[in-house]
Amino acid sequence: WRDPMFLSCAVLLALVPLLAAAAGLDDRTLFVRSPWDKPLRFALSLGVYAATMAIVAHWLLARTRILGWRWLAPVLIGFMVFEMTWIAVQAARGVDSHFNERTPFEAVMFSLMGIGAAVLSLGVLWLGLAASRLVLAATAPGTRVIALGVGLGFVGTGLLLPWTGEARGDAGRSQSAVEAVAVMPVLGWRLDGSDPRPAHFVAAHLMQALPLLALWLARPSGKGRQSGAEGLLVGLAAGGVLTTLWLMP
Repeated sequence: WRDPMFLSCAVLLALVPLLAAAAGLDDRTLFVRSPWDKPLRFALSLGVYAATMAIVAHWLLARTRILGWRWLAPVLIGFMVFEMTWIAVQAARGVDSHFNERTPFEAVMFSLMGIGAAVLSLGVLWLGLAASRLVLAATAPGTRVIALGVGLGFVGTGLLLPWTGEARGDAGRSQSAVEAVAVMPVLGWRLDGSDPRPAHFVAAHLMQALPLLALWLARPSGKGRQSGAEGLLVGLAAGGVLTTLWLMP
């Protein structure tokens, strides 16, 4: 729990109720939503990201070596702090943090956020490749199943997230959902097939879904069941990729 990545998760999740309170008390609107809506969602998503990265990194480090993790982890934390800080600052000012290029400084900051998102995706891919190596080296069936789930989920997210994120940028402002006729409650996704955010969501959460499923499938059982578990994980990973492709506008 003293690990910096765990501490980052704790701080980010601790911000969630504070940002929710700010959204309730601040009567300003930004694209007909509270300006604190985006910091709230990012604190939650980055908190889940940090928790997932910390748990998986600790699990892997107990079984294999992660090349460069000692240097990569602080970089990931630094970019999470940067992204969260800038989004909160812009919310306090009542202006948008994303797709905001009204001033040269804001354009630079938005570009830096794009770099940060790419680095966070690289961190996921890095752990996924380390888990993939463990799949080949592990002798215990349960360890191999978990490593396979981590490898598939993290590599899938690491590769798909930048692509779906770029599609979000090309689609323009995420808040443009308010102009759509059919919009999903809370999330604000357009339901007319023009919104890349559902695909972005699926891509982002392969890194949680497949490792959790692998953990459940790795329960002590016969060799045949372990082989079936590995096949199921591969099939679901392929299904996640196809679902992401299908959801893309």
